[in-house]
Amino acid sequence: MTLLELSREYLKEEEKLTKQINAFLPVAKSLSGEQRHEAYRRLACLYEMRRDVRMTAKLLAGYYENKAVKRAYHKNGQYFFLNR
Repeated sequence: MTLLELSREYLKEEEKLTKQINAFLPVAKSLSGEQRHEAYRRLACLYEMRRDVRMTAKLLAGYYENKAVKRAYHKNGQYFFLNR
């Protein structure tokens, strides 16, 4: 499997996560109290997973295109806390 094919697989997973989010969002909005809080925590996890899958897909798709550009994971502020 090439990196481009792997990137396409990640994009398919992104679509699945988007469908899960779209299906669960109306349910979460209909809840109240602690159940609503837990539902929105679950949604936050799904959003984060989708973002990470999307970033990985983009990284894999363009991995060999421009070697002069630093990779997305190189000192990425989302993953490293440099000010601590």
